[in-house]
Amino acid sequence: MRYQDHLVRMNQRALEDLCRSANAVRPEFHDWRPAGEARAVLSQMREIASSGYFFIPILKDRTPPTFSPEAMREAQDRMESYKTMLDCIASAREVTGEINLLILSIPDEELEKEIDLPFGGGMRVTIADVCVMHYWNMVYHHGQVNQIQLMLGDRDMH
Repeated sequence: MRYQDHLVRMNQRALEDLCRSANAVRPEFHDWRPAGEARAVLSQMREIASSGYFFIPILKDRTPPTFSPEAMREAQDRMESYKTMLDCIASAREVTGEINLLILSIPDEELEKEIDLPFGGGMRVTIADVCVMHYWNMVYHHGQVNQIQLMLGDRDMH
């Protein structure tokens, strides 16, 4: 199995696990925040539904995203356009599908090519590293959603 095929399977599994867990949170708690600056489930799902769009130009053209004021405003507007959990899930599935197609199209010999990204103050990563970033973000937020479920008394495995 190619690395790219494995990543697509991981992305799909992470997406479905996250969506199932987020959907299991009762609607009256979609905007509930456990404390202070902690984020609600709906906020986290808005990020998943929109943040994948930062990875598309990297995977497609091997160019880093720009974080200009206009690009950031566009990203914020996109996130705010998702009003419901169903909106978020539909968009998350769409963007993950786009990312997966791009991952599958990457030739093996390009996986080790490096690119500089502006994330985290700047980093040099391989295209293989970029391929896993959306997955990492989904798994990270899945853990946060599960923690909120526990705080709300939901002990079921979803």
